[in-house]
Amino acid sequence: MLELPEVEVLRKELEKEVAGKRIKDVEVRSPGVVRPFHRNRPDFTKALEGRKVEAVRRRGRMLFLDLGEGATWIIDPGEGGSLHRETAAEELAEDTHLAVRFTIGGALHLSEAAEEPTIRTGIVPTEGAEEAAGIGPDAIDLLDDNPTWMEFGRFLAAANKPLKLLLVDQQIVAGLGPVYSDEILWEAGLRHDHPSAQLSTQEIRRLYRATQEVIVAAMKAAGSSLDDAEAESMIDDDGEVAEHLRVYGRDGLPCPRCRRPIKRTRLRKGVYTYHCEQCMI
Repeated sequence: MLELPEVEVLRKELEKEVAGKRIKDVEVRSPGVVRPFHRNRPDFTKALEGRKVEAVRRRGRMLFLDLGEGATWIIDPGEGGSLHRETAAEELAEDTHLAVRFTIGGALHLSEAAEEPTIRTGIVPTEGAEEAAGIGPDAIDLLDDNPTWMEFGRFLAAANKPLKLLLVDQQIVAGLGPVYSDEILWEAGLRHDHPSAQLSTQEIRRLYRATQEVIVAAMKAAGSSLDDAEAESMIDDDGEVAEHLRVYGRDGLPCPRCRRPIKRTRLRKGVYTYHCEQCMI
């Protein structure tokens, strides 16, 4: 899953490569990717073709391409989606679900290697686009909002949830998911079930510092192009987790800090956490 750091890399690249371009034609191969926002493929195509991308924004892990005249193109990467910059004549790969070609050349391909893709995209009114994308109105974006550690502490106290569940809740924290929530908690030395309202001042500052350090390091590791910032970048060719990850996906391996084995724990259906029982308190 692409999370906030990788999506910010995508946003910067899209801002350079796509902003200011006009869309020539659209090819939707999988109707399910547009169905959350549109009745059918022609409805989406009609809403997008001929429009000019005026600006590229991000909120959490959602991309918003403003088209002018009160319309915004939402791109949700889903569980394993990726964006590729291609030539206009490039043939679509088997896992490509959407191709958008521009009038002055070049194209964007939205892909996901899954029988039932989780990516979703659509054209919505700019006003209310974040709500349409499922982002909570009060959710904090740790990169864009850049709160002080004191503001962050008040936010944590008001949320009053176990830390892992808080960090992956898109209604509370926009953009984090299973990977970087675990990385942040390990960096801060805090357990997944530690109540957010019961953190000491020192623990708040540790957690705050960890969010900044992990997100910045992850952005550097994600690369600097549309083709590098993909969910698959978390796994190398041998099936091993990415080198920059310290705890996620490393169950059974020694903790980089205390050398005790990393443990994988199920918190609820579909939600797991990787943690060290020795040095995370």
